[in-house]
Amino acid sequence: MSENNIFNDDQEEDFDILGFIFKYLRYWYWFVLTVTLSFAGAYVYIKYYTPIYKVNATLLIKDEKLSKPGIDMMEEFSAVGSKQMDNEIEVLRSRSLVGKVIDNLNLTVSYWKETRSRDRELYLDSPIKINIKESINAEPFYIQHFSDDEYFLLNLKKENIGKFDYSQLIKSSYGQFRVFRNKEVPTLKEPVKVVFQSREGLVNQLVGSLQIAPLSYSTSFISLGLETAIPEKGKAILSKLLEEYAFNSLEDKNREATNTLRFIEERLKLVTSELGDVEQDVEQYRRAQGITDLGSEASLFLGKVEENDSKINELDVQAKVLEGVEGYINNTEAGNLAPATLMVNDPVLSGYISQYAQLEAERSKLARSVQPGNPLLETVNGQMKNVKQAIRENIANQKNNLSVSRNNLYRLNNRLESSISTIPRKEREYVGIKRQAGIKENLYLLLFQKREETALSYASTVTDSRVVDVPYSTGGPIRPVKNNIYMFALLLGLGLPMTVLFLKEILTNTVQSKKQIEQKTGMKVFGEMSLRDTKETNELIDFNGRSFLSEQVRMIRSNLQYLLTDSKPGVANIILITSSTGNEGKSFVSLNIANSLAIQGKKVIVLGFDLRKPKLNEYLDLNNKKGLSNFLIGKAQIEQIIQKTKLDNVFSIPSGPIPPNPAELIGNGKIKELFEVLKQTFDYILIDTAPMGLVTDATLLAPYADIVFYIVRHQKTSKQFLSFIADINKRNIFKSMHLIFNGVNHKNSAEYGFGYGYGYEYGNSYFLQKQAKKPFLKGLFSKK
Repeated sequence: MSENNIFNDDQEEDFDILGFIFKYLRYWYWFVLTVTLSFAGAYVYIKYYTPIYKVNATLLIKDEKLSKPGIDMMEEFSAVGSKQMDNEIEVLRSRSLVGKVIDNLNLTVSYWKETRSRDRELYLDSPIKINIKESINAEPFYIQHFSDDEYFLLNLKKENIGKFDYSQLIKSSYGQFRVFRNKEVPTLKEPVKVVFQSREGLVNQLVGSLQIAPLSYSTSFISLGLETAIPEKGKAILSKLLEEYAFNSLEDKNREATNTLRFIEERLKLVTSELGDVEQDVEQYRRAQGITDLGSEASLFLGKVEENDSKINELDVQAKVLEGVEGYINNTEAGNLAPATLMVNDPVLSGYISQYAQLEAERSKLARSVQPGNPLLETVNGQMKNVKQAIRENIANQKNNLSVSRNNLYRLNNRLESSISTIPRKEREYVGIKRQAGIKENLYLLLFQKREETALSYASTVTDSRVVDVPYSTGGPIRPVKNNIYMFALLLGLGLPMTVLFLKEILTNTVQSKKQIEQKTGMKVFGEMSLRDTKETNELIDFNGRSFLSEQVRMIRSNLQYLLTDSKPGVANIILITSSTGNEGKSFVSLNIANSLAIQGKKVIVLGFDLRKPKLNEYLDLNNKKGLSNFLIGKAQIEQIIQKTKLDNVFSIPSGPIPPNPAELIGNGKIKELFEVLKQTFDYILIDTAPMGLVTDATLLAPYADIVFYIVRHQKTSKQFLSFIADINKRNIFKSMHLIFNGVNHKNSAEYGFGYGYGYEYGNSYFLQKQAKKPFLKGLFSKK
């Protein structure tokens, strides 16, 4: 590495938080502006945003199957019939149920009050109510009420359509409807805006906005939620939804009891008519035959026959019931009502019928909420098929048993009747008529008892759900959250200018700071030279004054002495000044360093080795007809090309006429002779060369230079050249290469922030003995 290692400390530095802050704090006015605009935008957003509230309710689904001990194999078929959470959730958000809620609450009509910030819905505060007779055009209209009169004006987009009386049937392009006054609400001065919504669209909207989910999978609680702009409206919707859900559940459970009552009523009408006819026959027979009593023996036989006939009649009734059950099972029509189960004596068959009815109700419910082919629906259909097969087998067995019992009773009656044949004919006929009357009476009492039991079951039916928490509001609005919006506005106000400045920084292709140079090159900056005032046209710094720029050059001169500690006394030191490209200030730096050395009594000569675009002669007002190019081609002697400048102790050799081959001239060997002669006369030899990033002139002169000052200009040198500088330093092309940061505009440099900017101003005021101009922020908080 070169000698600049004495300045090249470890580049791995901690993150400079203050530097990062001051880098952006220089543009404080942009942050103030964007934060102010962001807060203003947040305020307007909150003002115009309609607050949204959350309405919640909790529903408990009772599972009767869990409360029954000892579930047997027969009840396994009804597992799908129990209340399943997913099914009930789908029923709660089904379109049919939501549609009933919309119809009952008349939600297709809404009433609004227009304000400057936003329209406000008048749910319970509307002074009018509209009853729709036919479909309504979706275009809104306005109703203007007159407080002293019983009529109103109908307006379309503020244009008067007509005057109408309240409760009058209005027929127009909107449809047919009536407008009623809501006398509980005071009238408004402003017209009421009426908006009609499509029922289908409202159903879709409400189904999508309903938030229904189980509270946990270990319980049977369901949570219902709805976001709405009016809490009372949300409460009404959830309350009506729970009410319709409970009504539908009761309707499904009462369907079986209703079918049983209808069957018993039909049988009671028939039996009552037959019983009246039989009793009338008994009375007429006894009156005609004069029969008052029967013998004890005849009564015994006839009593036995009557008992057998009653049993036969019961068997016939059971056969009829079995035929009804069989017809119900064989009927494939959807929604077929279940037959009376209270007339079935066999508990197994009764259980099968009840189970089949529950499966039928479950299938009907699923058919309304799921699509055909749904796995759950197919499971129910499969279970119904199994139960139906079990019912058919049970009916077949019972029919065989009834047939056997009936044949036995007939044979017994035949034996008893043969015994009764010995009883007088009149007495036998009377007993037969009396027996029919007793049979009909017993059947009548049985049906009457079953009817009362069914009616009691119907009246005691309760729903399988219970509302745990009635609909309630969360209190404050859930949207907009003011704190979050203002926090977002603050972050946006801070982040937007920071992002813009960051993008500007990464998209800027020129060097912006000393830290950037040191990070990219791995070298410390040897010295800095500030940007000159644009009003100054002279390239030479006035060292008689005490400007900040002159002190920076003196600092470079002082540091230069530490680099020359190993130089031999009496031997001139050669300093080469180069850069990456043109207009980076090589000649400016060369002249002012030479002038600062000459002030100390040193004899200095500046060589204009920029043979392609010479500037040195212009700055020193020298004659450029003879110079280095003449010497290098052998047409001039060294003494002939050395010129005295207007600066004391400063001499110069201009570049001379521009040659066609500068690199070849520099490498022809006469340079060594030139330096040997100049070293005998001068203390310092400064070489102003062409840009190293463009040509090889500086590289050819590298062996002769003791020290090289590489110029990097603020906001001028491209960042790409920093890697080039690092590569030069790594390859040790120069003996001792050092960087000078030239033309630093402290006010536009992100590195220096307020502190360095104020120090720069303070430095000028200190050296020039003038009043420093304070930074804006410091002036705001200082006392006058």
